[in-house]
Amino acid sequence: MIDILITGSSRPHLYPYFWKSFNEMMHYRGEKNIIVHEDFVFPKESEKVVNWINKNIPEAQLITHKPAIGLGLALDDIIKNKLKNKYCFYTQEDWEYERPVDIDQILWVMDRNPKINLVFFNKIKNEKSLDKAKQPEYDYDGLKMCLYHSWTFLPGIWRTSHVKKYWRCRKERPEGYFTNAFGSHNRRMSIKYCEENIGAYMYGKTEDYRYVRHLGNDWRMAKWRLDNGRHGGAHDKERMDLPYMAPWIKYEERPVQRKHSKEEIDKMLSEEAGMK
Repeated sequence: MIDILITGSSRPHLYPYFWKSFNEMMHYRGEKNIIVHEDFVFPKESEKVVNWINKNIPEAQLITHKPAIGLGLALDDIIKNKLKNKYCFYTQEDWEYERPVDIDQILWVMDRNPKINLVFFNKIKNEKSLDKAKQPEYDYDGLKMCLYHSWTFLPGIWRTSHVKKYWRCRKERPEGYFTNAFGSHNRRMSIKYCEENIGAYMYGKTEDYRYVRHLGNDWRMAKWRLDNGRHGGAHDKERMDLPYMAPWIKYEERPVQRKHSKEEIDKMLSEEAGMK
């Protein structure tokens, strides 16, 4: 059995794309323990999510917070008290899965290689280096993966014991805060250090096309992302989709909150780069 952990916040428009693609592309033959957390940032929208979950994923354990508590505190409770299995597939509801993956194979490889603690699915190509950190390719029992120099909340499979061992929490921007539990940025520039202490890998070989599409760029929910009380963020498919997706996949439009100016998009990309 594997825990499937889904966190979301007031984005009912995205759930159908997420859930349909997840079931079509992520192939797993075992039992699933599904945990869904919904943060009530915009209560009317979150009520729509709750109704959708009850109708379409009735087997899920649904946890809600009204008012919203933020991703960090939500994960803090779930990681400490709700994750019971050896592995957890973590995802948010603003991802669409584009390419098929054999989850059973990944779990088999992780069982055979206990220093692999995270296998995640990239939203861009697996580059040879990122932010000056080298990302070499490995072959673990026939499965190709590339080393990563931090922990990420992109969709992926966690070794639950490793997460619980290092987990620390803050309400806002919890991803980077948790990553620093594994060591400073300078220490994480070492390939050997990352192999021995983090064990995070991008699924697929070097220069492999992305596996997931981020639908949430137009639907940012964190307080620091909100724009005059509405969803914030911006998206540009020419820079954030088309260069990374497999050429045999047809690009299709998805719901957007509003149109954005070039200046807004540039600002968002700059902010994201500064958070890495």
